[in-house]
Amino acid sequence: MLTIQIDQKKYGNVSILEDIKIKIEKPGIYGVAGKNGQGKTTFFKCILGLEQFKGSCFLNHEKLLLQNAGWAPTEPPIYDELTAKEFYDFYAHLLDLNTPIFNKIFEVPEKQLIRGFSTGMKKKTYLNAVFQKKFPIYILDEPFNGLDLESNYLLMNYIREISNTSIIFISSHILEILYKECDKIFLLKDKKITEFDKDDFSEIEDKLFR
Repeated sequence: MLTIQIDQKKYGNVSILEDIKIKIEKPGIYGVAGKNGQGKTTFFKCILGLEQFKGSCFLNHEKLLLQNAGWAPTEPPIYDELTAKEFYDFYAHLLDLNTPIFNKIFEVPEKQLIRGFSTGMKKKTYLNAVFQKKFPIYILDEPFNGLDLESNYLLMNYIREISNTSIIFISSHILEILYKECDKIFLLKDKKITEFDKDDFSEIEDKLFR
């Protein structure tokens, strides 16, 4: 079970998030939507402890720590001077993995330096590295950006598979993806979060744009 309580998150004197309370009791796919600048990435970073905030976040009654979550930011940090294989090994070391699971979703040239990769190829490499380990929670910030159609298909299939045992947060500007795949959608607007169940997804656009 995941419980999130963000009483307030501020940057300087500007309040970004307020009075957010979320309880997720079972694995599944959970969407996060909102216009640019509404705090989606900040929300994710608060959950992971990457930002200081007033509140708490617990997974199975223990404080959620970054090392216990699969985190893929919109623009993943990746070392251009490594090959893909070297980056996988480096990331496995960060995760303290002696025997990586390594179910590679994407095929990338493992012996080529990452600096020669396209944006999409770098994202594939980073996601491959993250998925070396099974996590109880994954937070994927705009994971489909920069990927081609086939890669999006492969990624979504894998997300569906791991959502049977893990909580998956996905943010996306493509509402149709969230409508199709998510068990719930959390809409960020004006510092608050509104929770929508599947039966209520039709109300999201009205709430978002009115």
